[in-house]
Amino acid sequence: MVNSLLLGIIAIAGTMLTIIGAGIPLAKGIQAAAAAVAEKQRLNMFILIYLALAEALAIYGLLIAFIMYTKISPAINDAIADVANPVLFTETQAFIFLGAMAIMIISNLGAAITLTKGEPAAIGSLTANSEVFTPNLIYLGLGEALAIYGLLIAFILLNLA
Repeated sequence: MVNSLLLGIIAIAGTMLTIIGAGIPLAKGIQAAAAAVAEKQRLNMFILIYLALAEALAIYGLLIAFIMYTKISPAINDAIADVANPVLFTETQAFIFLGAMAIMIISNLGAAITLTKGEPAAIGSLTANSEVFTPNLIYLGLGEALAIYGLLIAFILLNLA
């Protein structure tokens, strides 16, 4: 049996990792964006769309955290009310929660690595030729898809818990 408070702490830590994962490509992309916008201000909205892909990674982790919270919070509230007799989850439920968060973290980090390399390159090529916006968006979307796959699998797992 697994303590509900422990699962809650793990959910928070997992969410923080997905946010860090989103911050890495965002930081690199913002560096490239600052240079590009200084050169061609009219590209600002196009570049913002590229950067939103990295921001979405944090939102995916947050969605999974909210779902975990709705499933774990009644048990956490009971555990806080009665510290001597905390509510416990079965090992199967705990592994489902941990698996969902691990999948979300790993898929987000995979997408973050892809976007960290791709966003600055896409922004640079957009600065040189504004006609490459759509192809670049498709390429970056392929990297974003890694996180979406993890999100879908995490949804399926959390539906089992």
